Amino acid sequence: MGIAKTYDKVSWHFPEGKGCPNLDAAKIHIQVVTKWLKDKGLLSAEGIEAVENGIDPDFSLTVHMLTPKGNRVLERCYSKWVRSVRYGERPLTDELEKCLEANA
Repeated sequence: MGIAKTYDKVSWHFPEGKGCPNLDAAKIHIQVVTKWLKDKGLLSAEGIEAVENGIDPDFSLTVHMLTPKGNRVLERCYSKWVRSVRYGERPLTDELEKCLEANA
């Protein structure tokens, strides 16, 4: 099996990213998106287990953690959404919500 597509990683933001002040700031948007995905029923069993284990510095959000619908939504919208995230602010999921409705 090939390498799984990774949508995001905590380490891409901190310490590898630019402008991210600390680990908590790096984790918050991943916590927000994984909670949103779980609430919408878009996480696979593997994704639910990973999220329940907690978001740590090694956490990655991958294709295997999502249902097919969850992958369609993130494939179309995640990069735009994550670019709108501002460190130190709690991200809104409005953009993801619109994408979910458009890809229902």
